[in-house]
Amino acid sequence: MASKLRTPICDLLGIDVPIMQAGMGNVAYGRIAAAVSNAGGLGSIGGIDITLQEVEAEIKLFRELSDRPLCVDLGFPANAPQGLSDVEVPELPGPLRQLKAELDEHGVEVVPTTDQAISVADNKRKLEIALDHGVEVIACALGTPAWVVEACHAKGAKVMSIVGQARHARSAIRNGTDVVIVQGTEGGGHTGDVGLITLLAEVLEFSTVPVVAAGGLVKGAQIAACLTMGAQGAWVGTRFLASQESGSEDVFKEAVVEAEYDSTLRSLLFDGLHVRMLRNRFTEVWEGHDDQLSPYPVQRVLTMPFKYAAMRANLRSHMSLPSGAGAGMINDLPGAAEILRRLTEETVEALRAAPKAVEAD
Repeated sequence: MASKLRTPICDLLGIDVPIMQAGMGNVAYGRIAAAVSNAGGLGSIGGIDITLQEVEAEIKLFRELSDRPLCVDLGFPANAPQGLSDVEVPELPGPLRQLKAELDEHGVEVVPTTDQAISVADNKRKLEIALDHGVEVIACALGTPAWVVEACHAKGAKVMSIVGQARHARSAIRNGTDVVIVQGTEGGGHTGDVGLITLLAEVLEFSTVPVVAAGGLVKGAQIAACLTMGAQGAWVGTRFLASQESGSEDVFKEAVVEAEYDSTLRSLLFDGLHVRMLRNRFTEVWEGHDDQLSPYPVQRVLTMPFKYAAMRANLRSHMSLPSGAGAGMINDLPGAAEILRRLTEETVEALRAAPKAVEAD
């Protein structure tokens, strides 16, 4: 018999298991979201990095594959440009000139991309598309403006706010969010500098809404620990990246499986915002050149053509590989439903074992 794992957030979001697949950019599309939702969790589509047309297409694909709740992950940085045309782009800094020379040697052409630098106009339109298609949950990364919450609630959608600092959680709660996802510095992609256990404890002291844990979670025992602290669920990224349905390139998945415990770093090199990623040539060219980094959004506009050029060529050594610190504990590529089943069973097993291991009165 399948293990049962429920918290109050399951009723709030209409899911069976309080485990949610993170909306990772260029990874989380309709196929993996449907696999997770069909298995009882909450599947997500990463909307930040794809076009308006792709957001709509992936939502439609999800609806063809599942009738369960869907989350779409969008970005609302406080310092986001209104549009891409507002970003003045300087000449390429030395590290990117070096990267271009190396890509040229591999016969890889660097060309302009469709990336919109997480602009306000782009994400506002994506939000409208998601809500028009009846998406049940919107995850807000990098900020939760009150107007986003109001728009979601007007359409009956729930809002989850991904935060890396306690003050950001307070702001999201003031603006009316339904759920706070506290992501520790262990998390892959955009992430803060506070460890998950510390950040979770801090936010739980004042939060008036359900709190979900995130950051380096790849095992059920970790999720169980967060639940015993008071979290109502887990937001899991890198473990689902390394799955059959994930939209990431096979060489990216292989890099995660082969990662060691010290294979990641947290840096501003990706887009001027702190991102945790796997070390490779894409990160090495910046070593010792922090003085040539530009702030967001300029850094993002500069690096995106290189990111996508390496992706198209499947050139793992030069790809951007956002990944959580838990990658060193991942050693296989199962299906997303199997990952959800494993995490659920491991969590239940750890919760059941806790009273046997600890005597408390």
